[in-house]
Amino acid sequence: MSKAALIVVDVQRDFCQGGALAAADTLSLLQALCQCIDQARSKGALIVFTRDWHPVNHSSFQVNGGIWPVHCVAGTHGAEIMPELGVQPGDLVVDKGVSPAGQGYSGFEETGLAQRLKSLQVERLGVSGIATEYCVKATALDALRAGFPTAVLTDVIRAVKPEDTPKILQELATSSVKTQSSDEWLRTL
Repeated sequence: MSKAALIVVDVQRDFCQGGALAAADTLSLLQALCQCIDQARSKGALIVFTRDWHPVNHSSFQVNGGIWPVHCVAGTHGAEIMPELGVQPGDLVVDKGVSPAGQGYSGFEETGLAQRLKSLQVERLGVSGIATEYCVKATALDALRAGFPTAVLTDVIRAVKPEDTPKILQELATSSVKTQSSDEWLRTL
């Protein structure tokens, strides 16, 4: 069996309930995602956490002329990965959106993640997290472009606008990203 990695995209305080830019229904995400992470880890998958890690002058912030409220400023409480997820020493944590310019949606954008995964002999990926229509989508598409067979795990993602999820999943499937449940993906490990 090829080595797999589970990418957990941006499950940070500012993107969860009560945060500056919360996605919908994030409380129900945490328990299911914790179970998925634990099972993937127990089957030998690498766990990769991405996090927005923006400078205060990030171009996406409304105060700087962008479209988003200030969120996930590097080193702040809002930028923390949700503690329930239990980041462990052997996990990778990838900071994205660290330069003031650009959106920084993808975990592969200017992070060196593709090279790191290849050096660790990872051959295929499962993608989970927040937000389906932005960072999850961009990360999955970039993973595919980097040559990794990629699946988006449909029960452990959350969108800003849940009504857009079916359309986003269809776009991903059309681009050759698999869409499947976390249970289906875990059975392949």
